[in-house]
Amino acid sequence: MSKVLAGNWMLVICSIFYLAWWLVTFKPPQMKSSLMGNIFLVIAFISGLSGLLFSVREIAIPASEIMIKGISGLWLILGGMASYILLLLLTRAIFHRQVTSELFIITGWALLEISICNYMYGVGLFRTKEALILALIVLIAALISLVCYILYYKLSYEKGYIDGCIPLVLCMVVMVFINLRIMMG
Repeated sequence: MSKVLAGNWMLVICSIFYLAWWLVTFKPPQMKSSLMGNIFLVIAFISGLSGLLFSVREIAIPASEIMIKGISGLWLILGGMASYILLLLLTRAIFHRQVTSELFIITGWALLEISICNYMYGVGLFRTKEALILALIVLIAALISLVCYILYYKLSYEKGYIDGCIPLVLCMVVMVFINLRIMMG
């Protein structure tokens, strides 16, 4: 459990530095790359990858080693992959949104956080209702992020700048909330 928590805190740090990169690099009136922005992006990448590895490593423990009563991780992964493909097709075909890494990040983030809720339920830390409510909060945050993703290229530069911040802040708040709940035991 401690590795999942450490991993999710590293993802919060990733979000902070990704947001800092966004704020520095895309600050209106125009995009401007800087050394500080690049440093923020490297820290975001390292902390994000570390957080992902910590969390997934703990969640991937075979069910025989812990008494998991939640949804099979395989079903969650298949659901995440299907969701990504469906969202990719819908955002491209219906909204004519150019495909960027953010769609993969939104879908992957939601899958990871729902998997964490499922894991915490499986090990008995979250009750059924609590795990479902937290998973629903993750889905709502992912849907809001998806709306921001779809709208981004249709907005003026200044509004797009704000639109790009919303998913980062929202997902960070959701992760902090989940982490605090895990810490409360």
